[in-house]
Amino acid sequence: MEEKKAGTRKLCGKATILRILQEQAQSGQNIKSFCSTRGIAGGTFHRWKHKYGTGENHSAKGFVSLQITPESGLFAVVGGIKIYQPVSAAYLKELMS
Repeated sequence: MEEKKAGTRKLCGKATILRILQEQAQSGQNIKSFCSTRGIAGGTFHRWKHKYGTGENHSAKGFVSLQITPESGLFAVVGGIKIYQPVSAAYLKELMS
């Protein structure tokens, strides 16, 4: 019979880690109780979360989504406003605020 020694490591692949992160997010449990029921060290879980995120696809902070439509002379539509020429990012940011 094998005994588990303190400090032994169990290696997980990226797919397994992403699945665990997603399970925790959907479980409604806090990280401490989730990790204790799964036998995962809290520090390990936080390191995974920092490295891989939650597995959800979030748009980058500070960027504005543009919808570019192939209309004659139309450059982009931002928040229902049609833009007919290239503009600076600062101008687009001002439009969205």
